[in-house]
Amino acid sequence: MLSLSTIFSVAATAAGIYGIVCFIRILLTWFPSAEYSSAGRFLSRLCDPYLNLFRGLRFLRVGMFDLSPAVALCLLIAASSILGNLAAAHSFSLGGLLATVLYLVWSVVSSVLGFLILLLVVRLIVLLMRKDGYGSIWDSLDRSLNPIVFRMTSLFTRGKPTPYKTALILATVTAAALWVCLRMVMNILIGLCQHLPI
Repeated sequence: MLSLSTIFSVAATAAGIYGIVCFIRILLTWFPSAEYSSAGRFLSRLCDPYLNLFRGLRFLRVGMFDLSPAVALCLLIAASSILGNLAAAHSFSLGGLLATVLYLVWSVVSSVLGFLILLLVVRLIVLLMRKDGYGSIWDSLDRSLNPIVFRMTSLFTRGKPTPYKTALILATVTAAALWVCLRMVMNILIGLCQHLPI
């Protein structure tokens, strides 16, 4: 009879391998000739049902950026890590399970928020460093970021017109502060769950 630890270990390995296969599938989409090869079609049949679960989520689209593949991969990596930790712990509790779920949720939220902060910082640096901080690439990025930037900025400006550089700075600081606050809250919640007596 298989122990619970062995089951978690096998599930962790399976999630890790499936994550690698999905990553290869995502890479193949950048090369149409490889994507439509027999191996590409096989990977498509294997991975697309999972990846398509995330493609339909509108909040994972930020303008021209589709974050759904990154979130799908983050979930697989987090699941593999969590299952591996459960296998190594050799014990199972409701508190540990709740802590694991919170960790999984935080992994996804942290990844998406971190990517947004990275985009905001890059855009702000280009705008501050170059007089011609506009161009086709930057215009496309601005169209993607503007709804988020001005929604965050409206918290402070109450709908008053704000220069774009100022709006970017406010949005970057707000997103970074949100990431720090959420991380502290999640660490407290995960710690509380781990100490539950059940």
